Amino acid sequence: MPKPCSICHHPERKAIEKALLDTEAGYRKVAKRFGISASALYRHRQNHLPKLIARALAVKPTPVHREQAHDPATDEHAIEIARHHQIMEAEKDHQAIDVMQQLKAINAACLEVLRQARADGKHSILLRAVDRIARQIELQAKLLGQIQDSATINVAVLPEWHGIRQTVLEALEPYPEARLALVRALKGAV
Repeated sequence: MPKPCSICHHPERKAIEKALLDTEAGYRKVAKRFGISASALYRHRQNHLPKLIARALAVKPTPVHREQAHDPATDEHAIEIARHHQIMEAEKDHQAIDVMQQLKAINAACLEVLRQARADGKHSILLRAVDRIARQIELQAKLLGQIQDSATINVAVLPEWHGIRQTVLEALEPYPEARLALVRALKGAV
């Protein structure tokens, strides 16, 4: 029989779970604050906290699972933790909105500098403002997911691909229909 979760039976379970949901607090900080192990916190967060939140958010009651039978948390506790989880998620969303609002304010300031530099004929400031606006647009596009920062690799130009392609075609020589279908498919993909 597995050892009972030390967090589930801890007298300060509610406070521990709320601290775990706070993304700013790391496991070590929470562990130190409550005098418990970081590994116990990690296991509790991975194995029990999602089930507790799901139980509270469930529209209709679900049958009691074996693990829930050992969980001493009340439904009121589960609901309280779920509400705290929702508040933390809302704060994350609000921070993301704040970032976009700040970005818009910076964009507006850069456009004002651009307008003023153009009016005053200060070309060096004008060029720096244009460069800054271009970087702001790029950052905004990245934040909105319109630009991907990761590299794209075209495997069709790699020598390894040509070797694999040739090996497959040779292996299909006894099967002319399959070989022809593969050749057509590869020509269509390239």
